Amino acid sequence: MIALTLVAGPAIETRASQTSDEATAAVVARPLALLENRRVLSYPIDQVWPTAIRYLRIDRGFSITDRDQEAGYILFEFPLDGNRIGSGSIEMFPTEDPAGRASVSIGVNTGAGPVHLPNAMLDGITAKVRAERGQPAPPPPPPQEDPPAEEDKPEDDHSVPLLPPAQDP
Repeated sequence: MIALTLVAGPAIETRASQTSDEATAAVVARPLALLENRRVLSYPIDQVWPTAIRYLRIDRGFSITDRDQEAGYILFEFPLDGNRIGSGSIEMFPTEDPAGRASVSIGVNTGAGPVHLPNAMLDGITAKVRAERGQPAPPPPPPQEDPPAEEDKPEDDHSVPLLPPAQDP
């Protein structure tokens, strides 16, 4: 007879022991790690920060437990099934997007709730920023190369250009 037991603990591992008449296996499972999603928004951090605060507090109705704009984090709590409370965080830091615009890298972490929650929150913050601020600023123009100096150009002698030698087909 084999008995399987699921036990909450610090790691996932399988244990098996065998006595004279029976075999026993236990599976030890760790609680799920934080659910996280991260993306880069092509808006400066000073535009995204207040929008994220309003999104959490007004749009989602979550309570903000701590925030520090200089350190770039917001801690919040949200209701789960029953009387349970889940917690999460938003982390932001300034960066540049691939086009060279001032941008923000934003990550949402939750320790409980549905697995789609971090992605749904990022979608909501992105939509709110776009609704309030419009499209991101256009990327900066590429650096212009200086045209070659007039003295570097060969002098035109108004002759017929030479053709390359003919090749056999």
